[in-house]
Amino acid sequence: MLRLGSVVLASVLLGVPRAVETRAFGVQRAVYIDVAPQAPELLDFAAELKRAIGAGAYTLASRPSKNTVVIELLNVSRSGSADGRSMEAAAFSLRDDGRTRRVMLHYPPGERARAAQLLLDTLSVSGD
Repeated sequence: MLRLGSVVLASVLLGVPRAVETRAFGVQRAVYIDVAPQAPELLDFAAELKRAIGAGAYTLASRPSKNTVVIELLNVSRSGSADGRSMEAAAFSLRDDGRTRRVMLHYPPGERARAAQLLLDTLSVSGD
């Protein structure tokens, strides 16, 4: 019985660092935005992303650090479909906790603000 108690205590203690992580208590995480090549479409999307960060559960970092989520905006392109609808696609690289993943968002041209919010929603799921 004593051994079982030690195992339970050890598993609880191993889970404490994750529970104490800032996201568990609602503290704002820092996000750094890196715009790869300078193009008007990239700067426009970066501006929308900065507005969404200011209104959400994140703070904008002035430089990347170990505890900062880095969003690198790689490319924004427009395309048209056969039925006349146009779409934009934005490619991102997200770096968080030593992991990097690529994200591609497709959205109507007038929906950049919504796409920026969707990207931030993706960040909140990325650590799970």
